Amino acid sequence: MNATTQNQRYALQELEKEALMGAEGEETFAREVRCIDLSNFAARKNDIAEQLWEAAVEIGFFQVSHHGIPLADIRQAFSMTEAFFDLPDEVKRQYPLAGNAGWESKAQVRPSTRTPDQKESYQITRPLMAGRWPSDSGVANIPADNARV
Repeated sequence: MNATTQNQRYALQELEKEALMGAEGEETFAREVRCIDLSNFAARKNDIAEQLWEAAVEIGFFQVSHHGIPLADIRQAFSMTEAFFDLPDEVKRQYPLAGNAGWESKAQVRPSTRTPDQKESYQITRPLMAGRWPSDSGVANIPADNARV
């Protein structure tokens, strides 16, 4: 950890944890992926939100159960996702990230560690998706097919 990162203090506790990610760590074989039960969601919304937040901040991953999404819909969403990311970059560049919706590749830099990201992503924010769906690339049914998911 460099001196700048080490001396930096953040108002949000999760940013303090994130700052440590750029530090020298230790190898561990312990693994935890929490499974968060979404049943009775309306009555448990605040508790579920807290569980999701804690898992995302403390571990970085989680899975959910009792969500009510049919397995066929999940498989279709994964298939369309794979089809989108298999497209050439020049096609994906037509849908750039703007207003927290769209595609980006290796563009993010974590403010706490100044570490560049090594992934591509396509962020979906439903109210902002007009004109941001590929229409003639073989994945044209993404918005209709994923409306339930």
